[in-house]
Amino acid sequence: MTHALRAALTAAGLLLSAATAQAAEPRTLNYRILMGDDPVGSETVRLEHQSDVTKVAVTASTRVKVLFINFRYDHKREEVWKGGMLDSMSAQTDDDGTPHAIRMMRSGSGYAVTVDGKAGQAGADTLPLTLWTPEVLKRPTLLSVIDGKPYSVRTDLVGTETLTVGGRAVPAQHHRISGDVERDLWFDAQGTLLKTRFKRSGYDVTYILD
Repeated sequence: MTHALRAALTAAGLLLSAATAQAAEPRTLNYRILMGDDPVGSETVRLEHQSDVTKVAVTASTRVKVLFINFRYDHKREEVWKGGMLDSMSAQTDDDGTPHAIRMMRSGSGYAVTVDGKAGQAGADTLPLTLWTPEVLKRPTLLSVIDGKPYSVRTDLVGTETLTVGGRAVPAQHHRISGDVERDLWFDAQGTLLKTRFKRSGYDVTYILD
């Protein structure tokens, strides 16, 4: 092997290593939470890819005051995906003073689900209502990430729209989940969630990527 060829291969190896390291860098998505036009909280989604495994950490917090009523919500969730499929999910939530804990683990042909200490089962086509991934658009049954309540749903493509995200105009596909739970979701061409909108207590709640 000539010196020139060895140098070229070494340089190519370094470039490949750098590209691999860059691809493996964790990605953090920060969302503002609005009630109407008022900021009420934030959600952070951290994605870490390692080979065919993706680890996801979600933290959300809201503080709402409507007239004389104060409402708080704190949520932490961890997900592990293997080969593009959910392997496990665990979450802890303080829903305005009411604590909840849920764990979902792949078991046999489905999932073992434990909610507030009570064990149950879910089918293989079930996902938690984890909105960061377009996979949530493909399932007929979704589970609340707070208390494990099952939702029968359908999903429709509303159309293509342009959103302003981080000061940039970004084309997005608008999808609508309807049925036992309703969510409007906007994803970009790479499958990144740009925006979520739904109603709570008669108010429009919007999550939008910073």
